[in-house]
Amino acid sequence: MQLRILIANKLPHTEMKVLAIPAAHCVNALFLPDLTKSRCSRSMLSTRPVISWYGVAAATSYTVIVKGYKFYWEKTVDKAITSLPYPQEQNQLQFGNTYNFTVLANIGETPISSSEPLVVSVLPQEEQDTITQTVKQVNELALSPDEAAISDLDAVYMSKSLLNETIETLKARVAAGSQNPTVYRVLADRYLEAWLPKEALREYTKAAQLAKSTNNLNELARVEEGLKIIDWYNK
Repeated sequence: MQLRILIANKLPHTEMKVLAIPAAHCVNALFLPDLTKSRCSRSMLSTRPVISWYGVAAATSYTVIVKGYKFYWEKTVDKAITSLPYPQEQNQLQFGNTYNFTVLANIGETPISSSEPLVVSVLPQEEQDTITQTVKQVNELALSPDEAAISDLDAVYMSKSLLNETIETLKARVAAGSQNPTVYRVLADRYLEAWLPKEALREYTKAAQLAKSTNNLNELARVEEGLKIIDWYNK
């Protein structure tokens, strides 16, 4: 399962998005298209994330910059590359430390646009161990997959603002064909916290369809609350 950190900022005439995707079995937090409206802490588990981004049409190259306290590296790649595995020659990120991720789009040697710096804290080792143990305990309970995803696992991940992990868990239930409107509504809520209104609208729409089919008035009311936030965002 791939997990992603999203960095993005709206640029004139184009939009540049930066995604950091950890190695398999690592957990990161999902970040926002507009960081000034961030609702979540910036945290992750991976110490060697893969950094990926959506391209900018005019760019001839991209420069990835990672920096922290007494820590810095940058790497420039060709315009055809929009995903950079964490360089093996660079020191890995350290547990408990905070880092800035930035991607520049260049024409020749001149930057033409930049993502907003994403400030990411790698959770301390002891916190990661606690999360791993708690998730293991949840998985050993006799819960339905939907129930585990929308209650226990969501609570575990959100307690540390690991927004992407809970999103990926809920997306797995969607991919499995869940017909539980709460799965889609909670996923939409988490997309809103990540400030991804288009994705949230898609899931709210599905949640509303399922809730109407079962006359689930409670879920319909919660969907309406989320849709009001999206309407406000679009104004």
